Amino acid sequence: MTNQAEQTAFIKNGMERLYQELEQADPICLQMCDVPEAMRASPVGEDGWCKWRLVPSSVTAEDLDRLERQTGCGFPSLLRTFLSTYFHYFDDMGLGRQTMDEPFDSMENAWNPMLVRAGYLPFLWDENGYFIRCIDLANMPDEDRCPVVEIDHEILFDFDEDAGREEIQSAMEPVAASLRAFLEPIFSSGWFASKSRKLAQDYINGLQEAYKDNGSAEIWEDFTRIAHGAGADDLARLRMVYPELPASLETLLKFADGTYYREYRPGRKTCLYFLGSDMEEYPYYLLSAGQMLQTKDGFSEWGEYLIEREYDDIPVDERITNDLKTLRWLHFSDCMNNGGTSQLYIDFSPSETGRAGQIVRYVHDPDELTVIADSFDEYLQMLMDNEYDFINEDTVDE
Repeated sequence: MTNQAEQTAFIKNGMERLYQELEQADPICLQMCDVPEAMRASPVGEDGWCKWRLVPSSVTAEDLDRLERQTGCGFPSLLRTFLSTYFHYFDDMGLGRQTMDEPFDSMENAWNPMLVRAGYLPFLWDENGYFIRCIDLANMPDEDRCPVVEIDHEILFDFDEDAGREEIQSAMEPVAASLRAFLEPIFSSGWFASKSRKLAQDYINGLQEAYKDNGSAEIWEDFTRIAHGAGADDLARLRMVYPELPASLETLLKFADGTYYREYRPGRKTCLYFLGSDMEEYPYYLLSAGQMLQTKDGFSEWGEYLIEREYDDIPVDERITNDLKTLRWLHFSDCMNNGGTSQLYIDFSPSETGRAGQIVRYVHDPDELTVIADSFDEYLQMLMDNEYDFINEDTVDE
């Protein structure tokens, strides 16, 4: 990509596509506080937050030249284009922010002279605020061979001020082969689905480690030796009933088509604890795609008294609808005692205060319906943050 017009189109179209995807898939990412008036796309709420909009950048070539002199290094041309196309708040996407008031805010926050002296150009923090992302300038001016790398900011405290490139390079982690390679998956349509699939794979990897750490690596290995993912036909049928099927759940099903009395071998049923909930150390199974379809209307057939709030002493989350006719739940998990005590659902028909795709946990005796996560991705992240506490010496030995 050597043509300036191509670079501009790549950045402009990519940011616009990402903004549109956020509007449709996760509009909360377009809410920000202290947005300059010209970047506001909605009235400011009582909490000071409002929807922001893309605004063409007023950053000039002279501004970028001045920034290069201040930093002491030349920028790849694509970075200059990135910094001068749109003002935005793409923090949650790992692209930082560039506002009319502070057009180089992200780069200035990431700035570290030690990294610059070692030949790295810090330009962003990662979306979680742990890593400083840099462009390795060693191969400039061939920017297609200048990879994006990252370093844990806490590691920098361990280095002397005069640390050289070799020492810092050993602590760098690869991110992408170039700045364009870094931006392409973020700009591409389906970025959310790609991120969800990666989260699910990270979840599976962490679950494997949890079994290993609890002395049950053999249980995991035996399961993965016989298990297989859901077939394309079963997944297609599931998507027909639930077009909103989360990419992360689909990824789990492609790894293993259920862990709940699943007959992977003729005449032999297999069970494996695969999921948890907000109830500490309480394990759940993953249903197969077929089981999810078989039980799609199950709750509405017996849970009317809960949805319609027939009993005042039974707690039902206000984010759950009270209209049984509109109920659209995907039953994806049963608890360790055959589902009799607890089940998990993806709720595609929330109340006005809920969010489509939220995760509902049902508990019996005493009965309760509670929203435990706003999305399936958030639910998986919760289990990871809780360090897979449902896999422990007590549960894996049962």
